[in-house]
Amino acid sequence: MHKERIYRGIPASQGISIGRAYVYTRRQININTMALKDGEVEAEVEAINNSIEISLKELNKIHAISIEKIGEKNSKIFEAQIEILKDKIFLDGVIKRIKKEKKSAGFVFNDEIEKLAAIFQKSKNDYIKERYTDLIDVRNRVIRNMKREKLVSKVDENSIIFAHELTPADTILFSRRKVMGYATDTGGVTSHAAIISRALRVPAVVGMKTISKFVTSGDCVIVDGTEGVVIVNPVQETVQIYEEKIKSIKYHDELLFEIANKPCKTEDGKSVEITANIEFVEETEFIKNCGIGLYRTEHLYMEKGDFPSSAEQIQEYTAISAATYPKSVTIRTFDVGGDKILQDYRKEDNPYLGWRGIRISLDRVEMFKEQLKALLISSVKKNIKIMLPMISSVDEVRKARTILSEVKTGLDKEGISYDKKIPFGIMLEVPSAFVLSEELAEEADFFSIGTNDLIQYILAVDRGNELISGMFQQFHPAVIRALRKIIDGGHSKGIKVSLCGEMASVPLAVPVLIGLEVDELSVLPSVFSEIKQTIRAMRLSDAKALVAKILKMPTESEIRNEVEKFYELKIKPKIL
Repeated sequence: MHKERIYRGIPASQGISIGRAYVYTRRQININTMALKDGEVEAEVEAINNSIEISLKELNKIHAISIEKIGEKNSKIFEAQIEILKDKIFLDGVIKRIKKEKKSAGFVFNDEIEKLAAIFQKSKNDYIKERYTDLIDVRNRVIRNMKREKLVSKVDENSIIFAHELTPADTILFSRRKVMGYATDTGGVTSHAAIISRALRVPAVVGMKTISKFVTSGDCVIVDGTEGVVIVNPVQETVQIYEEKIKSIKYHDELLFEIANKPCKTEDGKSVEITANIEFVEETEFIKNCGIGLYRTEHLYMEKGDFPSSAEQIQEYTAISAATYPKSVTIRTFDVGGDKILQDYRKEDNPYLGWRGIRISLDRVEMFKEQLKALLISSVKKNIKIMLPMISSVDEVRKARTILSEVKTGLDKEGISYDKKIPFGIMLEVPSAFVLSEELAEEADFFSIGTNDLIQYILAVDRGNELISGMFQQFHPAVIRALRKIIDGGHSKGIKVSLCGEMASVPLAVPVLIGLEVDELSVLPSVFSEIKQTIRAMRLSDAKALVAKILKMPTESEIRNEVEKFYELKIKPKIL
């Protein structure tokens, strides 16, 4: 009997799989460093030309499979690899060096690729670093084909792949073998293997350091791509726990299909909109007929290592608008800083209270204008809303509106069409914002409450600090009263109030939020059906009575007990 072992990494693609491990080891590439003899140079040039031709055929085939499985947008990495092998200047340089230096084609090609890769590896940005793997994949493919070695892409069907690293091609080719999950030593959420895993809806955990050394093919394993956990040789009790989790996920998927077109109303007729929080366009495939309440744009910065151009942003925003239409999508302007390191990062003693969110946008006006311009140009379907993060004062909203007006004027002069009445809202996530909720409501078209930061700031609790994480309390009386003030402040000026923090995705919290009369809940896609079902199982009048009672309570424990009792008596019997 093997002992159960638990490993943790970076959650890269949601879902859970239980199965048998297959440890994939890529064949090592050996490069000939010996000098060529006089009669060998032309043969070496011919060898690399033939290898390039074969490699291009392989990549074109993989690209076609990728488009079929995950769509054209998610398959662009293969276009980039193909372009490298079509780059005449690059390839001519390789051949000139072979002839001049009389070095093997593998040696010269590797050296030229390494020069490009070194630039990527030196970057402090994770996304750019991960492009190193994409270049090395091109190198390995070309050198393998020069040696006429076969591509090994077959793995056991229905297995969970463990590897030091996986290339985008590996991930696509393995998908034909009904692979159930991935776990890798390297990589991050922005690696192309991770992006492809999400598009394929295959659970993945990455950045696990040495997991591939501690697993043997055939081991029973569990991969939890939601929590970033891998369990090797789980005991029966653990297997049963995860089997129940898988059943729950399947149940909610089936439930979502059943209730997708049913109205999201309480039993006594109160309509509540449910939307989804997402970060990547491929995630829209998981949620059909659903609006997006929070689309985060900072991944564009993380991927590029700098603020993306207007053209790059237009491509992204147009795609998410089209994928969501006719439902709306609320796109948040760059919320970098804090835990998202900037390229020109300067150490701050407390980055969460530092240069982040709207503060960066208002300091980098040209960058902010580029993003607003891209959002406006992408708004022709009139289903895009713009949202500003980290608002702490009325002045910030007014300055942002002035900049928006300037961008609109510029587009008008160019004769470029856009949504003239595009909604311009704000996130309320700092204490000053809820204190000024009525004044801010006069400046904004809508509110969205970010409870993650709001709770952290109100309670002065760093939820990432294990010593005090238990003090991060969603039902703290100060939090409930702050939500009351924000929602009332927005409604007093006739604007809609949504909530996009984690609290919206907690079924137990839903009766409180409905009782506070929030207009929209933007939730994690994985709990969408459960939250909708919870709303349909309650009465607004009961939820309002619950809120009236808990607003008078002085402690978190009293509030939680009352909410739990309400959920058990009023809701749970109707949804089981």
